[in-house]
Amino acid sequence: MIIALDTCGPVLGVAVDDRVRTERVTRGGETRLVPWLLDLAGGSFAQVEAVAVAVGPGAFTGLRVGLATGQGLAESLGVPLYGYSSLASRARRARSDVALLDARKGRVYVGWEVDGFIPRDLDPREALLQGPPGFLATGEGALVYRDRIEAAGGRVAEEADHPSVDALVEFARRSLAEGATGDPAFVMPVYVRAPDAIPPRTGV
Repeated sequence: MIIALDTCGPVLGVAVDDRVRTERVTRGGETRLVPWLLDLAGGSFAQVEAVAVAVGPGAFTGLRVGLATGQGLAESLGVPLYGYSSLASRARRARSDVALLDARKGRVYVGWEVDGFIPRDLDPREALLQGPPGFLATGEGALVYRDRIEAAGGRVAEEADHPSVDALVEFARRSLAEGATGDPAFVMPVYVRAPDAIPPRTGV
């Protein structure tokens, strides 16, 4: 049994093997993840072999919530934790060329398949410059900037805001079969933008 979670966007998602639950949550999502997973797992985590989590890019607080939950579960169950790109997982599920998450402030976190989904924080116009004719886009950002995508000759995938936890399960199953270690202590968040909070000055 493999469990997965993604909290990088406004639609949260959890999965236990092929059983998936998603919900758009504005607050309090951190209290729902484990109950959702437990429900999908039939009331017990005894058969869990690995945990998969989206490590970003994404909303700063949401990303941390998902990663902390994944680390806690993996540590308590004594199983590997595998972290994967929130852009790559979305693109995998939609079979898309590009994945975009809304980064607010008129920008997107974007990754293209041709670049290995290396994440960038860009203006939507700049983010779409390299798109081939008829490219397929997915992710919450694709819905927010649908007009820009269509103007650039692209299309938006169905269920573009799906958090793609089913793809995370697929990735983790492959990592587990390959014998990847999956040490929870080494799974780190992927930040593309510095936090807005400014540390207080010290001294006088």
